[in-house]
Amino acid sequence: MIATRVAALGLLACSTLLGGCNSASTERTDIVTVDRLVRRVSDVPANAGQPLDLFVRERAPASVVNSGKAQPGKVALFVHGGYSPATLAFDVQYRDYSWMEALAKAGYDVFAMDMTGYGRSSRPMMGEPCNLDPSQQKLLIGKPLAAECKAKYPYQLVSSDTETADIDAVVNSILKLRGVDKITPIGWSGGGIRTGTYTVRHPEKVEKLIIQASSNYGRNNPDAKPNLPRAGFPMTIQMRDVGEGKRWLGTQKCDGMVEPGMPDMIWKMNIDADPVGATWGTGGLRAPTRTYWGWNANSARKITVPTLIMVGEEDDLRTTNAQLFEDLGSSQKAFLRIACATHFAVWEAQHRVLQRASLEWLRSTTLNGQRTGTFRADETGRIDPAPLPALTASSGAPTGRTATAD
Repeated sequence: MIATRVAALGLLACSTLLGGCNSASTERTDIVTVDRLVRRVSDVPANAGQPLDLFVRERAPASVVNSGKAQPGKVALFVHGGYSPATLAFDVQYRDYSWMEALAKAGYDVFAMDMTGYGRSSRPMMGEPCNLDPSQQKLLIGKPLAAECKAKYPYQLVSSDTETADIDAVVNSILKLRGVDKITPIGWSGGGIRTGTYTVRHPEKVEKLIIQASSNYGRNNPDAKPNLPRAGFPMTIQMRDVGEGKRWLGTQKCDGMVEPGMPDMIWKMNIDADPVGATWGTGGLRAPTRTYWGWNANSARKITVPTLIMVGEEDDLRTTNAQLFEDLGSSQKAFLRIACATHFAVWEAQHRVLQRASLEWLRSTTLNGQRTGTFRADETGRIDPAPLPALTASSGAPTGRTATAD
């Protein structure tokens, strides 16, 4: 059993609650799916010193899993954003939407993780609805709250430090499991600040970096670490009408961007990812409140690994991501803006551009055959050289903000 093989590496087999994930199963060709839990000692103030379990999914060719070894340069780790956990963000197993599967079919050993407070990972203080953002508690009156209530834990939950520790625990497990020295992080939205911060702090473990639409970047964000934990509440929630209606479908400007039935499929995956949150109010996804700092021009200059940044043209983050690209210290970097794509391009027709561009960057550290440059993918997915979108003086989210971006 996989549980026996990985236990010595500090990896715990998933419980049966995760759908019998203690054994690998072959899906399609020779691609294998393995789900695990990585355990670390928590430094999250709410449960410091206690065991903390992080859910990790692997999708890889059977030969990699069977041999226990991966080739150097062929291991990637997906890190999700502010609400949608790993499997919902990167492994939608419908047609060709799974970004993980696309890279695995190309021969890569691909992992994705749920951060603390998401999906199948530990969720300290998040089972108590009174710990929800007070402004959102009214959405839960009658289901399950009888009335608004005071948070039982009056602080924000996680931070740049604890999230970097989450990623490092998973990276260290992967390096040991597959016998490699480095991985390529791939981060979407909040995963951009997470993987970017990780790269700044642990460059020795990073081969390359790929970011889709990083949130929370601001050239002038303060460097100073605030006093932790910050006063507040540990949890927020995104209801379906907001996440799906306002933030996703409400930002589309091209016909045919989303397949019929896709929103319902994503909502069903939402329920699987957070069955508790799905029963609160009209149903939503819970997420921890997060205290961030330092994702700014000073940090960007410290990133010297080859970096690819991608962002949809209908994404409000396109300007700050262009600024991030300009500020990167890497001599090998590419920027790709994608026509007819929103912040949620992973679930849209242009998801194939994300897959194709990231695969080229992984294989040859080029985009459209070029090692450095700025590009645009048109409505058909064709990639050509193009200038950066117009830049502004936006400074991004202030330090210590309770982040809610996906």
